[in-house]
Amino acid sequence: MPYSQKYTILAFLQPKIVGDEFQMTEWPLHVTLADVFAINMTEDLKAALRTLLTNELAVSTKASRDTTLGETSVVLLEKNKALLSLHTRIIDLLQSHGAIFNSPEFTRDGFLPHCTIQKSARLREGDVVTISTISLIDMFPDRDWTKRKVLQNYTLKQEKH
Repeated sequence: MPYSQKYTILAFLQPKIVGDEFQMTEWPLHVTLADVFAINMTEDLKAALRTLLTNELAVSTKASRDTTLGETSVVLLEKNKALLSLHTRIIDLLQSHGAIFNSPEFTRDGFLPHCTIQKSARLREGDVVTISTISLIDMFPDRDWTKRKVLQNYTLKQEKH
């Protein structure tokens, strides 16, 4: 594999600021839009992500039901057209820049939108989730595999009524 640095793209339910760090065991509530991937994070890619995501409309979905993925307890989210379209455009962009996904089976048709049930917070069935800010996360900041760091936030456009 040509890359060793790993990233993920997600939406925090309570936004974090660029530079925020947390332990891998203390994830805030979030919805993953692009599962863990390796890539050469160039300035061109950063600009392409900014262009793509700042031109996307905010997306809403609802919590549907509890389940487990492997050994992890999660709340599944409704996989509506807008959410799937956002996910697909992000995946397309990342793959066009050479992304290698840890779990490619969870991309595109295999995308399973969910929110992990955390120790101190969770979604309940029927809760509305609005994705209006998307974050790029460093999964290995300062060569520390136990930490996570917010590298960039992208604000999506709000639909005009």
